[in-house]
Amino acid sequence: MAKLPKDAHPHYLPDQLRRCYPELGPIFYLDAWPFITLTLVVASPDTLAQITTAHVLPKFPAIKDFLYPLANGKDLVSMDGAEWKYWRNIFNPGFSASHLMTLVPDIVRETTVFSDILQEHAEKKDIFRMKALTDNLAMDVIGKVVLDSDIGCQRKSNPMVNALRRQMRWMAFGGEGNPLQQYHPFRPLVHRYNTYQMNRYIAPEVKARFEVHRNFIKSEEFSSSHQPSRSVVDLALAAYLKQNSSVSNLGGIDPVFKEVAINQMKLFLFSGHDTTSSTVCYILYLLTVYPETLSRLRKEHDSILGSDPSKASGRIFEDPYLINKLSFTTAVIKESMRLFPAASTTRSGEPGFTITDSRSGLQYPTEPGTLIWLVSHACQRDPALWPRADDFLPERWLAKEGDELFPRKGAWRPFEHGPRACIGKELSMIELKIVLCLVVRRFEISTVYEELDATMNVKGKVVDVDGERAYQVGKGEPSGFLPCRVRALKV
Repeated sequence: MAKLPKDAHPHYLPDQLRRCYPELGPIFYLDAWPFITLTLVVASPDTLAQITTAHVLPKFPAIKDFLYPLANGKDLVSMDGAEWKYWRNIFNPGFSASHLMTLVPDIVRETTVFSDILQEHAEKKDIFRMKALTDNLAMDVIGKVVLDSDIGCQRKSNPMVNALRRQMRWMAFGGEGNPLQQYHPFRPLVHRYNTYQMNRYIAPEVKARFEVHRNFIKSEEFSSSHQPSRSVVDLALAAYLKQNSSVSNLGGIDPVFKEVAINQMKLFLFSGHDTTSSTVCYILYLLTVYPETLSRLRKEHDSILGSDPSKASGRIFEDPYLINKLSFTTAVIKESMRLFPAASTTRSGEPGFTITDSRSGLQYPTEPGTLIWLVSHACQRDPALWPRADDFLPERWLAKEGDELFPRKGAWRPFEHGPRACIGKELSMIELKIVLCLVVRRFEISTVYEELDATMNVKGKVVDVDGERAYQVGKGEPSGFLPCRVRALKV
C-alpha cells in the first residue's frame, strides 16, 4: 500500500487491505509476482484452525531457506513429520511451565541487571534506544535458560552474540527488493565465518553438559554436587539418553544429539530473544500512552508484591508463583501482544487441500507452491472479532463470558495454535511478567520521537502507520528501536 512506510513490517499489508477493501474478508489471494509467489492470506480463527490444528500444513520452504545459515536445517522450525515430532518431544520438558518456574531466580537476576542499566540512564538523563537494552536482556535470559550459560551481553561484548547478530543481518527470506541482499557474493563466506564463531562457543557448552550427564549416570553417588543443571539442553539431553541408553557408554558426545542441539540452541537464541525483546518494548511503550493502565498495574504489584518496589525481586525469589497471581499484569501483556504481535508464520499448500471461509462458504485451493500466510496481526485487529479492535484494552482479558469484550476463542495468536505452536510461550510470559514487576514501579519511561527528530534535524512529514509513530519494522520491533528517556521514581 502506498501509504505504508517503506520500512513497515510486511504483516501490516493484509490489515491495510482489509481496511481499504472490507469485502475481501479474512481470507484472500495476494498476487505479487514476480517479487513473491502466489500468497493466500489467512486471518480468522476458523480458517487458521483448519491449517494449524485440524490439518497441519508443512512450513513454507522459504522459511527453511531463511533459517538454514543459522541452523543448517536441524531445527524445530525446519523439521517436518516424524523427525520434528521426535525432537519436539525431546525439547518439550525444558519448556514446561512447572520446570520454568524453577528458573525464575535466574530470570530475576538478569532482569535486575536490566533495571540497574535503566537506573544509569536515568542518572545520565540521556536518550537511548530501548530495543538495544531489551535485546541484551532477552539474550542473557535465553542463554541462561537454554544453556545454563552466563552470556553477560548486557554488560560486555560476547563473541557468540556478535556472530549471531551479524548472521541475522545477512539472512534473506527471498522477497527482498534488493537482489544483492539475497545474492551477495560474500554471503556464503560471511555465513561460514559466523557459524564457526557461534559453534565455537556453543559446542563446548553442549559437550560439557554431555559429560556431566554421562558421569552422573555412571556415578554411584547421587549427591547434589553430581547432578546436572536444569537448563533446556540438560533436560533435552536427559530425555535423549533415556531413549538411547547405549549412548551414555560412548567415548564422546553422540554426534546426532550434538548436531541437533547446537543448531537448535542457535535457533532458541535467535527467536527466543528477538520476539520477547520487541514485546517488552511495546508493553513499556503502551504504558506511556495509557497512564491509567500503568497506575492500575502498579497498584496490582503493590497488592501482590508489597508496597516497596525494591523488595519485589526478593519476594519473587522466595515465592516464584506470586507472578501467577498477577491477573491484570497478564492482561496487559496479552493485550500488548494482540496489538503488536512479534511475528506471523507461513505454511505450504498441498494438492487437493482447500480452506473454507465459514463466513462466505467459499473454498480456497492450496496447491503446491502456494505460500499460505497466517497473519496474526490482521486477525487480532479485525473489528468483526474484537470490539474496539485498535484500542488498548487490557480489561477485555478480565471480562466474563457473555461480555462483549470477552475474547473470541482462537482469535489471539501471537504464539500460534496447534502442535507447532511456539515452544517458548511459557518462558516468554514468565519473563515479561518479571520485567514489569521489577521496572514499572521504579521508573517513569517516556518516548522521545519528536525530540529526536529535532535533534537530528528531521524535516518533512512524520512517518507513521495509522497515527502510530512506534509502528513495527524489521523483525517486529518498534521504529527507531523505541527512543526513550527514563526517570527514576522515589521508592
